[in-house]
Amino acid sequence: MMLLSCSTSHSSIRLALNSSAVTISSAPCTCSSINFVQMTSHPVLVGKTWKFSVVGGKSYSKVRAYNPRRNTSTTHGGNWEDPDGSDSEMEEDEEEEESNLDFESDWEEEETDATQTSSNIERLSASLIEKNLIKEVEELLTPEELAILQQNEAPNLDKISTEKWNPLHTLSLTGQIKFMDSLLANGFDIDAVDKDGQTALHRAVIGKKEAVISHLLRKGASPHVQDLDGATPLHYAVQVSAMQTVKLLIKSKVDVNVADNEGWTPLHVAMQSRNRDIAKVLLVNGADKTRRTQDGKTALDIGLCYGKDFKAYDLAKLLKLVPANSYN
Repeated sequence: MMLLSCSTSHSSIRLALNSSAVTISSAPCTCSSINFVQMTSHPVLVGKTWKFSVVGGKSYSKVRAYNPRRNTSTTHGGNWEDPDGSDSEMEEDEEEEESNLDFESDWEEEETDATQTSSNIERLSASLIEKNLIKEVEELLTPEELAILQQNEAPNLDKISTEKWNPLHTLSLTGQIKFMDSLLANGFDIDAVDKDGQTALHRAVIGKKEAVISHLLRKGASPHVQDLDGATPLHYAVQVSAMQTVKLLIKSKVDVNVADNEGWTPLHVAMQSRNRDIAKVLLVNGADKTRRTQDGKTALDIGLCYGKDFKAYDLAKLLKLVPANSYN
């Protein structure tokens, strides 16, 4: 709200606009008093150039005025100007903002172009390095060696495999997923077993290669295959205390009560390895603590056979307190 007042000497008019005080100086007014309505229609507002000062140190030579007798607004000299410069400043701010937006857009485009250029350069460099390497190696190989290379555009599975050494198993243990996929793409059986009846998944579990395990399961590797000893990947995951792998295999719907050739379930193995946390995970997911091995031992029996120590008591308490109705 704007408040206008005329001083008793008629030499100045004081405006209060929000928190700023504005003083307009002029020639003495002939009126005895003036109110806001009179101010807006007073001819002196449109007939003279006003000089006023704003609290804060700035001064202006023109004031925005409105003459209700006219259809348009005007000031001295035919120019329109706000006392606080709000319109012009807003226009400048808008122009500056648009300019900044244009600059940011140009910068983003340049950054994208630079990234694409860098990527293209890297591809060209890699291609050039590969070509140079091929040329160099072909010059180093004997004619017989070069013939072998040329005859095997894709992996020759028969020539790179034995009963003991399976290429997929070796790659799974070394974590070379890219080359594993290359073998699978060329027809290698993902569940192929070695002389011990173990698959690549068995080996990856034994080697605690969690990324490879997840990848093999996504590719369709069976988590149910038992090796020649009857052990599943879950048996080996418990043996090596690979908690995340145990959970992952359980999510893959493996049988937590599967027994090997000697009647040992994963829970028996957990008692042997004295891993309370894994034993608890197995129990809450349906492991049967009453299962006996071929020589008649329960999981608790195996735990107690270690003698009198804290771990033995801790495992015994766990097995005793887990309710029997938790079994599937």
